[in-house]
Amino acid sequence: FAWFLTDGSGSRPAPPEASVPTSVQQIATCVSCHAWNGDRSLCALSPNNSEVHIYKVSGGKWDRVAVLKEHTQIVSALAWAPNTNKMLSVSHDRNAFVWQQSGEQWEPVLVVLRLNRAALCGQWTQSENKFAIGSGTKTVCVCYYEQDNNWWVSKHIKRKHASSVLSVAWHPNNVFLATCSSDNKCHIYSAFIQNVDDAAAVSNALEGAEPFGTLLHQIDVAGGWARSVTWSPSGSAIAFASHDSSVHFASGLGGTASSLQQPVTTVRFASMPFCALLFLSETQLIAAGYDCIPVLFEMDSATRSFLPVKALASSTAQGPKKSTQFNAAFDKFRAQTEKGMNVQDSTSAIDEGPAGPHQNLISCIQPIGNGKFSTTGMDGKIVIWTL
Repeated sequence: FAWFLTDGSGSRPAPPEASVPTSVQQIATCVSCHAWNGDRSLCALSPNNSEVHIYKVSGGKWDRVAVLKEHTQIVSALAWAPNTNKMLSVSHDRNAFVWQQSGEQWEPVLVVLRLNRAALCGQWTQSENKFAIGSGTKTVCVCYYEQDNNWWVSKHIKRKHASSVLSVAWHPNNVFLATCSSDNKCHIYSAFIQNVDDAAAVSNALEGAEPFGTLLHQIDVAGGWARSVTWSPSGSAIAFASHDSSVHFASGLGGTASSLQQPVTTVRFASMPFCALLFLSETQLIAAGYDCIPVLFEMDSATRSFLPVKALASSTAQGPKKSTQFNAAFDKFRAQTEKGMNVQDSTSAIDEGPAGPHQNLISCIQPIGNGKFSTTGMDGKIVIWTL
């Protein structure tokens, strides 16, 4: 795995180091998504079909304890609220369910989405009283619980999306909702819901009565589908990946609507695109996708820009080797350093041979804690990594 980056000063970054994964499990033929419960003793995943499989994880042993079969088409996203222990499942069948464990049984509660196209992604707020679901109808459903009817109802955000919403992410203030869609744009909306959110707590964030669905900020720098979006733990930075093999960062954000207007830094790669992002901390981000290898980004203390510093790959992995463009990539790097290009115009070239445990697209990244995270992919593996 070889890659090069021009980092503003024109210096050549250190080569990536090998990192051996903690655990590799061949769970299924293919895994589309996964999620962990609060204490990481249970893992839910979908083997790229209409089912959700629940595994008990203990001492490196994985035992399947439940199979949930309420959906009729592929499950596209899973999200597990750690404190309330509610699990959200989202499917191409245009439905979503909130699952609650009762003993050894799992009880589904219907989510009223009112969609006529597939539901594609979903995420809980940190307060766990709302969640958002992106869809193929150019719509985001923001859902909350209605006690009288014992179901989850939704309000729709329809403004500005010109195509399918592929990723959603909540700011820690539970009001700012970031979305990525295949119209190449990242949007940030107000998702404040009266009588659900604490009006006093969010008044400073919205700096006034910004109604539900108000577009607070739009980032239009991508040259391809905007695939995945994520906030840093404090909400001071946002990152999204696009299908033109780029990752875009905006940092220095505050908790107010006016602070969202920050310059965007772009890191471009000559490899295949990333389709999943995860902030591990305020200064570290993991990106993964079609190259089958997670890449670690870290914030440069001098420039406050995020730069790729390490490819996480097992030095002993036996993956199929592919032809590379190493010489061409090196020539490109040399030309860029001689011209002193800025990091916004930087390009990385990555060896195409999968050197890690994954041998197909990495579809999902989830945090575990204490420097650990997990990845699942279309090769049916779930891999736990430790930095």
